[in-house]
Amino acid sequence: MAETLTVVDGRRLEYEGLFDPRELYTIIDQMFKQHSFDKHEFKNVEHVYKGYKQLEMDLRPYKRLSDYYRTEIRIEITGRELKEVVVEKKGLKKKLYNGKLEIIFTSFLLTDYEGAWETKPFYYLIRMLIDKFVYKAYTREVQNEIIKLTNEVYDEIRSYLNMHRYY
Repeated sequence: MAETLTVVDGRRLEYEGLFDPRELYTIIDQMFKQHSFDKHEFKNVEHVYKGYKQLEMDLRPYKRLSDYYRTEIRIEITGRELKEVVVEKKGLKKKLYNGKLEIIFTSFLLTDYEGAWETKPFYYLIRMLIDKFVYKAYTREVQNEIIKLTNEVYDEIRSYLNMHRYY
């Protein structure tokens, strides 16, 4: 079983106002394509109630850094009390949603995700020693890279949402 190191644990972004879920999804998708991540959409659910909607998304893009390291960034998006609103700006009508949005970022670093070093107890011991003494600096470097990328995605989404405050 792979060892999972939590690098960023539950960084929250809360927003209330206008936004377009399709554009938000496109921005997230483009950010991860730009950084060569593979897309894994774990959950994408929309609940329709009388007068409003709720949205739940769980995105888990991942990237294989080597045969030993893999990174995964989990993005949980929850939209509550979403109401469709038609906004007109400069003569163009655009359909947006107004409501509460919460986005939670959690980033992981998985080591030995294929389980190659866990076939025998001796291999497991060797893997622990190598992780602790040989790959320590490289692991720290990879963790810093994951933190940097998570913050970049967080800032990009926050900028997009703040842009819609002025509609």
